[in-house]
Amino acid sequence: MKPIKELILAIKFDKDQVIEIPSELQLIGQGRSAAVFRVVGSMQAVKVFYSEHHNLAEKEGKIYQQLSNYVYYPELIEVGDGYLVIEYLEGMTLYDCLVSGIPITPSMVDMVDEALNYARAKGLNPSDIHLRNIILTNDHKIKLIDVVRFTQKKECPHWPDLKRAYYSYYQRRFFPKRFPPFFIEMVIRLYRRRLLPIRS
Repeated sequence: MKPIKELILAIKFDKDQVIEIPSELQLIGQGRSAAVFRVVGSMQAVKVFYSEHHNLAEKEGKIYQQLSNYVYYPELIEVGDGYLVIEYLEGMTLYDCLVSGIPITPSMVDMVDEALNYARAKGLNPSDIHLRNIILTNDHKIKLIDVVRFTQKKECPHWPDLKRAYYSYYQRRFFPKRFPPFFIEMVIRLYRRRLLPIRS
């Protein structure tokens, strides 16, 4: 396999759009500041930050190091100029669970709480916790990704609000456990506009 740096140099971006990738990489996700690729045939994922966010690679790398590769976070393998290499997690996000109808259990919620409490014990402030950043692995464990905002100072209401919605609505006996993506996206937009009663 080619060196990671060589593979990254072969990726072509148009602002935040991926327009070309080498065959050794598979695009698995995109966010506000980076795109994530799996190294084909390996258990490694490469997070490549868009040019205007290159400085976030070092910042997120330090946060992963502070978390000490804890059981609830992926292992950090390498930090480079504008990129991270981390452990590839086999499984699905809690967002995918809602779309697929896979029940989200109280034990999963408890594991997220444990992961966040561990981060707080390490002097961090977990922020930007949402369903796409929480992975249910194939062995039924919970791992959190995208920790770059764990050093911000203000309190983030996302996870407390998600928990409130979970116990107030999702846990009801006849509440649906499967939703189409357009419905979930609509709820997210309403939440961001503070138009839902669960918003703190």
